[in-house]
Amino acid sequence: MTLDRLRSALWQTPIPTSPLPHNSYQEALGLNLLALALRLEHVDRMTEALTLVDSTHMTRSVSIDINLTVLTPDQLQALRTDPNATKAPETVWLPVARQARTDQAPVVVRDATNVVLPRATHAETSSALIQGMSKAFRMFLEADPRTADPDEPLYGIRHGLHRSRWLIQAAIANMIDKGVQPPRTHADHAPRRGATDSESIRERAEQAIDQLFPEDSAFLRLLDIASSEYLLVTEVPTNKPQVFLQFDAPVMPARSQDLRDRATIRRGLTPRHEFTVRYQTVIPRAVDSYHVTIEVPSEIAVRRFFLTSDVDGPALRTLVNDIRAVADEYDELNSVSPKLLEQELQSIGSRLAEFGRRRRLDLDSFKTYLEDCYAGFTNRRPTFPANGRLISWLSEFSQKYEADHYRKLADGVFTAPMLRQLADDLEASDVDKDLYVDNDPRDNAGHAHWRRRPFGSDPQSVEPVEANLYIALVDDPPSLASNVSKMLLAVTLLVLVFGVILQPGLFRGILFLDDLGGGLRPNFDEQSPVSSADAVVTVLLLVPGLLLARLDIPSARSVLGQLRLFPRYVAYVSMIIAGALALFVAAAQANALALPFEIAIWLLAVLAASMVANNVINAVKRRSRVPFSTVSPNWLIAELTGAVDRRKRDCVVNFSTLGRDARV
Repeated sequence: MTLDRLRSALWQTPIPTSPLPHNSYQEALGLNLLALALRLEHVDRMTEALTLVDSTHMTRSVSIDINLTVLTPDQLQALRTDPNATKAPETVWLPVARQARTDQAPVVVRDATNVVLPRATHAETSSALIQGMSKAFRMFLEADPRTADPDEPLYGIRHGLHRSRWLIQAAIANMIDKGVQPPRTHADHAPRRGATDSESIRERAEQAIDQLFPEDSAFLRLLDIASSEYLLVTEVPTNKPQVFLQFDAPVMPARSQDLRDRATIRRGLTPRHEFTVRYQTVIPRAVDSYHVTIEVPSEIAVRRFFLTSDVDGPALRTLVNDIRAVADEYDELNSVSPKLLEQELQSIGSRLAEFGRRRRLDLDSFKTYLEDCYAGFTNRRPTFPANGRLISWLSEFSQKYEADHYRKLADGVFTAPMLRQLADDLEASDVDKDLYVDNDPRDNAGHAHWRRRPFGSDPQSVEPVEANLYIALVDDPPSLASNVSKMLLAVTLLVLVFGVILQPGLFRGILFLDDLGGGLRPNFDEQSPVSSADAVVTVLLLVPGLLLARLDIPSARSVLGQLRLFPRYVAYVSMIIAGALALFVAAAQANALALPFEIAIWLLAVLAASMVANNVINAVKRRSRVPFSTVSPNWLIAELTGAVDRRKRDCVVNFSTLGRDARV
């Protein structure tokens, strides 16, 4: 995708007539800022306090611990804030966070003493990044051996086709300065009668980047960060090895289409028993500890709160590749070198045992978390399938492996077909995703603590860890739904009482209502309105109105308003029914009131049935063991429910710090 945007920039950027000016200080600063922003290896600990402003916006308060001892003297010199300094710098520029360009806002960074620290402006940061990426492009170009072959297109880009080379650098600068633009290709431009010199320059530049940068190029990864994200660069003093910083990140809008027309009647008539939130962020791989918290109003309860990450992704990819490689060469290795086959299988077995231990700990912690959740509303404990899936097998394998039961894995324990199936199951089950549950005892708050767990000799990836937080917010009793049920019962009884008095014929043969209506029926002219219609109308309008005024109905933009949307409409409809019935009593003849009362009673009965169904579904949801959400790992769903292929659902709202939709 980044390569497509770079191609598009080549056709949208004016062709320069001279090279970009070089600045050695800016080049070194830009390259080091990008390298540190990619890894954030100088961040030891990170804490994020999340706040839902409303149903579509979230704020973050971020605290980080910076360790300056991980920076080399050369890095400190390159990051110095004074370009003319020759001694050890007293202050350096450091990237402390990456933010999506779509969510920019003024950010104030403070230290432990609440002193505001200077920040590099967007123009200063962009200038350094442009110089750094231009330097990186020249380094990639000069290091490519094809530039020494006169028959290769890259040879001309380096030695003779200067304007094509300058155009590539200008396109890179354009992407960093203006951010991500909609991709356009040469075919999108209006056709011309004949090829021009500018088109040949652009075509040669496009051919050069296609040859120089594959899709997984490290250069494209750095360019993607520089062009799609904003680096928060802060001036940090070097007189202390450890520095504490805190800042309030820009407000994040929801990146989901689910909230379009959220206050419409269609959404109101669809009960929402949970307001689910997905928060997607990145954790620097060098970070040892990451905390994430949320606190909501006391009227809202946090039903589920857990964090998953792909920290074991590199280890799983390596393991799966090794398993498939051994499976493909199993018979040949067994015939040529059985000892080598056994060594490969033992290596696979040790890593499988480690995955089994990790996921078993995660599964046990989630089961304990579920038991604590159930203890809040019932004495029964949650039930789980008797026969586990992949994690149960891995856990059993790890226990036997640690007990030295598998000294010879090649003797029927692992066969080639079994290895291939195991590799497919490991990938499909999301075994690389760990799990951390809520440990905050408060009902209206949540806290998860992520810890880095090194995976032995796993490959040292520089990519940050992608983390996903799942939050399920509910309006548990005493809630608006229970108050609306009481209001609906009062309105129904009121209509029934007036129906028994004014139209006793509707209740013939119904227990005591027939006799009661006959005894209470007043004398009035059947061909004219009820003589006491004013009093009846007053009661039918006043009582439901007073009950409605006592209900706490929040704004539909708030989270609580989203949770209370269905009972809100039920309350409004019951008020409308009572008002319409009052209108008929005031205007219609006494002998024509039977049908209005009958319709009103049936409509109120339907509303009552919908509220009962809503409460039943809410009770079932409360007992749900694991959400079938895109955040939940497949291995967790399979172990707790036994379901394998059940469709996952998106959360109601998705927030992401990655600059793209969290569902992508």
